[in-house]
Amino acid sequence: MREQLTTTSYAVLAQVAVRPWSTYELAQQRVRYFRYVWPSAESAIYREAKRLASMGLIEGTKEYTGKRARTVYSITEAGKEALTAWLGTPVSPFSMVFEAMLRVFVAPLGTKDELTGTLKQVQADAQDMLRFAGEVKQEFIDGINVTQDQVYIRAIAVDFFVSHLNTVAAWTERTLAEIETWDDLTPTEEKNEKGLEKIRQLPVDIPSEPLTEITTPPKSQTRKPIAP
Repeated sequence: MREQLTTTSYAVLAQVAVRPWSTYELAQQRVRYFRYVWPSAESAIYREAKRLASMGLIEGTKEYTGKRARTVYSITEAGKEALTAWLGTPVSPFSMVFEAMLRVFVAPLGTKDELTGTLKQVQADAQDMLRFAGEVKQEFIDGINVTQDQVYIRAIAVDFFVSHLNTVAAWTERTLAEIETWDDLTPTEEKNEKGLEKIRQLPVDIPSEPLTEITTPPKSQTRKPIAP
């Protein structure tokens, strides 16, 4: 029975489909290609590369620099076929791994300083990533990015990341400004009224009629994903 491929499998296949990589290079590139869209792949790269090689989907070639050996992986025809077949399957539902939001949900159990500290860390991380995105942008402009021949596709991905990061940065800035006006995290009538007004101003369409029951998530969110 053929071993099952997971989303992590396809993440590694997608990486080596771009160009051959050594295991060290795969590990170095994981920040660019995995961490922000499929973080579960990051810690499994070495193990998954060996598994895919044993399945004949990628192949490793020994290369030497002096006496030092390294294994360079490239995708096989079988690997390309598996990757192509995956591209024709339904995508997993949109989701987001964002620990800070979990902390926001339960913030009243903590302190104002703890919530402020969480948001400031998110803000700093977003700014760091925007600086990195600016460097990636310059790589493409200077023609030195390793995926330069696929800039028409990579531009779409970079556009998403920059838009997302700018959204996060703007959200933390206005949220920190609002929390600064609070004495603590205790609910008050004034805070709740301001919160309801914020809800009213959100740029999203609402139903044409008032609701009488609690709504449920769309069926698209219950679509069965591929194993991680």
